[in-house]
Amino acid sequence: MLQEYNEIFHELNKYLISFRKKGFDDPASQKIRKLISDIGDTPLKRVFSTFGLDEFSRCLTVTAMLCDVSFTAANAVKGLCTVKNGITPGLISALFYGTYDISQHIDALGRYSPLSCIFMGTAPFFDTVMTLKKDMAYYIHTGIIIDESIVMYDEEVEDIIPLRSNMIAQEETGSIIDSCDITEPFIIQLCGEKGSGRHTAAMEIFHRRNMGTMLLRMDSGKDEDSIRELSAKILLSGDIPIVEKGKDVSQSIYCGFLDRLAEETGLVVSISTDPCSSDELYCDTFAAVIQRPDVDEQYLLWKKLSEGYDIDNREELREIAGEFEMNPGTIKKALSFAGRLSGGRCLTASMIKKGCYCSVDRDMGEKAVRIKRVFGWEDLIIPEKSRILLKAACDQVKLRFDVYEKWGFSRKLPYGKGVSMIFTGPPGTGKTMGAQVIASELGMDIYKVSLSNIVSKYIGETEKNLEEIFTKAKKCRVILFFDEADVLFSKRTEVKDSNDKYSNMESAFLLQKIEEYTGVVILATNLVQNFDEAFKRRMRFIIDFPFPDESYRREMWKTAFPDKTPVKDIDIDFLAKYELSGSNIKNIALHAAFLASASESSDVEMKHIILAVKNEFSKSGKTFTAVEAGEYCYLLEG
Repeated sequence: MLQEYNEIFHELNKYLISFRKKGFDDPASQKIRKLISDIGDTPLKRVFSTFGLDEFSRCLTVTAMLCDVSFTAANAVKGLCTVKNGITPGLISALFYGTYDISQHIDALGRYSPLSCIFMGTAPFFDTVMTLKKDMAYYIHTGIIIDESIVMYDEEVEDIIPLRSNMIAQEETGSIIDSCDITEPFIIQLCGEKGSGRHTAAMEIFHRRNMGTMLLRMDSGKDEDSIRELSAKILLSGDIPIVEKGKDVSQSIYCGFLDRLAEETGLVVSISTDPCSSDELYCDTFAAVIQRPDVDEQYLLWKKLSEGYDIDNREELREIAGEFEMNPGTIKKALSFAGRLSGGRCLTASMIKKGCYCSVDRDMGEKAVRIKRVFGWEDLIIPEKSRILLKAACDQVKLRFDVYEKWGFSRKLPYGKGVSMIFTGPPGTGKTMGAQVIASELGMDIYKVSLSNIVSKYIGETEKNLEEIFTKAKKCRVILFFDEADVLFSKRTEVKDSNDKYSNMESAFLLQKIEEYTGVVILATNLVQNFDEAFKRRMRFIIDFPFPDESYRREMWKTAFPDKTPVKDIDIDFLAKYELSGSNIKNIALHAAFLASASESSDVEMKHIILAVKNEFSKSGKTFTAVEAGEYCYLLEG
């Protein structure tokens, strides 16, 4: 780029050297001023025209440019300075107009003059040392704009599936731009979750109109000067600024930044999760929200974005599209994570599902705790009727795409597309295990909601906590498991006082959130009779986990000890006679194993189990005598 300025630099360099000996040379200064005014299409000319610099300001800028790259010129200027070491307004006036009096140029040196965007140290004094700002000097010399806020310059719009919500936002925003003569500051807001295609939509809108874009990220507060400096660079580029809100920036600071930037540049596009309201913005604004793509579009995205991957069974992408609600950005991340997990192997559905979880923030906070998926169908011993219902519930998650999209049920169900279940039965009968089995079958994470951190005595606080839980769960695509859910879903009472009124409101609110949630919700209760009938009707499944009879207890005892555990002469038929839940049997097996490990015996035997049974009885306040021990009563002696 420097060769573009060679003639000007050559003449100015000669003049600076001769000025010290001969003083002001009007013909020489006029020649240089003409060269400056006639300069071709260069970054320097764009600086002149963008900021409307007068002749004095242009001469000052060119002299500063030359001193940045020429030691000879810089040394000559140093020798010319009588007051301060550097380029001053007085020196420029003397060089080009024969006088150190700058009274005619004071307006060009003001605090908010165009020169303040280009120089450090602008002030209306003849002896003020002026230095080109580094970023501006770099632009003048190279034509490249740099700024810590600039994420990327204009780029090609990515070729992906045209999503309905994205296209609607583009059309609405485009019509606003085309129909309005935007002479006043104007802010366009494109909102939606991260990865929804907001940047693509913004760039496409302006690419169609042959307008360039520049992506900026607003990560911290900016003062007046930094906003003006950034605005100057945007004006030089001629691009439309697309501003992305940083996660740590408050709404009020962000809105103030948008207003100031719009006042300086005219038109600004904002990229954020939620729109700023008209009360928060001073400038006129238009907001368009990009929604998450529907299941059909998500399946098309999975097919398109996975073209570069070796996938074991592409038909399983339908199931994944039905299970996980994802946008273009998170689908890309999921495939990338899955690719790394595979180690170069062919991708399986299991790997892709793991990638889906890796691509989202799974922090549910302190109000919900993740449960490990350690159980499978072989661990769950329940009546066949209940097992069939559990598998049917899993199928309703796996086959969502086929039924809702392919068969058209989505149009008939505007809400309530999630799978909601009530697990009912006495304590210890396998309700939590059943929830874990469903999570394992679906390959989904499961979180147990801590009701002690949800239910509040303060009005409105319970609803606020529930809103937070479901909002996070929607992003994470997890199974929500409410244990002892009758606390929240008790029968609606006749309103006799304010407590009854707000209790009913909390119950209705939770039911609303369950119906809006498109994932899986499991409610476990020991007292299903306490559930409101309206709630039970609106649940997809009510699955019974009854207290096990002797035949089921026998099966539980058979699987109570892991295969690696050394056992000897266990009388399963005898043990099955004790009326114990699955949880009781698990506790007894564990206690017996520790007793055996601590004894001289190398095996778990009936003597250890009988003592463990006695301990389990005592925990619930029951006596365990020789009568209960039966033929093994001798094991209680001593």
